[in-house]
Amino acid sequence: MVAKAKRIRPTKEQWHELNRLLDDVVKIGHTNERNCRCRKCTKLNNYSKSIGLLDKGATDDGRWDERKLATKHRHEKDAIKVTKLAYQGCNRKEIASKIKRSKDYVSKLAVEFDIEIQRK
Repeated sequence: MVAKAKRIRPTKEQWHELNRLLDDVVKIGHTNERNCRCRKCTKLNNYSKSIGLLDKGATDDGRWDERKLATKHRHEKDAIKVTKLAYQGCNRKEIASKIKRSKDYVSKLAVEFDIEIQRK
């Protein structure tokens, strides 16, 4: 049995420094980059590790890729249903109620998969 190390909360000054480094990263536009190796991102990463906010291990265990893939598959399945109902002459509201999704979701799928839905 491995005992978990007690989490150390950063001080107020450490939080201010972390926010300053985070602001620098946001200014250069690297908000959605997971493994960026630029100087500012590396500084932020190293400082986060040094004050105990990041574990030393890998931060990405692949679950986000799995979720993205599952979402893609769900959208593809729903797009097939939407296409079948659209060819039967249903409008967006009818399709949404039949597949038990929102009207906006049906519209999003129609745009994403280039599905033509009749307007009544």
